[in-house]
Amino acid sequence: MQLPQISIPLTLPFEVPAMLHPVIIHFALVLPIIVLLLELANLGFKRRALSLSSLGLLLLSVLFYVAAYFTGKADGSEAFELLGDEAREALGAHKMLGTYLVYALLIPLAFKLVAMLLAQKWARGALIVTLIMFISFMVKQGYDGGELVYRYGVNVAAVTEAQAAASDARDELADMNETVTEQAAEIETLKAQIAAMQQQAGESFGEKMDKAVTDAVSKVKKIFSDDNATKAAPQEEKAPSAETNGTI
Repeated sequence: MQLPQISIPLTLPFEVPAMLHPVIIHFALVLPIIVLLLELANLGFKRRALSLSSLGLLLLSVLFYVAAYFTGKADGSEAFELLGDEAREALGAHKMLGTYLVYALLIPLAFKLVAMLLAQKWARGALIVTLIMFISFMVKQGYDGGELVYRYGVNVAAVTEAQAAASDARDELADMNETVTEQAAEIETLKAQIAAMQQQAGESFGEKMDKAVTDAVSKVKKIFSDDNATKAAPQEEKAPSAETNGTI
């Protein structure tokens, strides 16, 4: 059964800076454990100072959990777009459990107030039990947070590096596209030049062939003309000789 989606209906009047979540979360993890140790110690010592210290640290824990929620939301928003599907799912589950922990911390706080106002042992016992349960889920939340950072790289530093790398890649891609465009233009120019050279070469070759054929035809005609002239010359020389012999 999936837990219902919840959130904290609170809007901050300022933008939460990045990289505060790792600082805030240390206090959020330690304070409930200190409260539990004080309550266990107070079972034997029964000192009002210990009880008041426990109450103060419990209230402070609530504030730190609210701060952890908003700082985690800010850091998670920075990292979300650069994560894979598995990492996004893990980040969403981490955020949801963190939201539940903020509300769950109000339960031991309520039992603490009842124990102080009514001095009932059952309320103190319920306080200790709920603190132990809360710390158990808190430890799981801390483990999941470590998984997000060290397994999936969900932290602002990694996001910043990834964004810088992505920006550099986009710049390189833009340069490559510009170079490809220029090379494509050069290729088209070369194609046009080659086509013009081929056409010019074809025309020149055709002209040379025409001239060669014309010269050959002229030479053939000249050869035949010379042959005919050579053959006609002896016949013209023999004709007067015959007539001369007839006269004698």
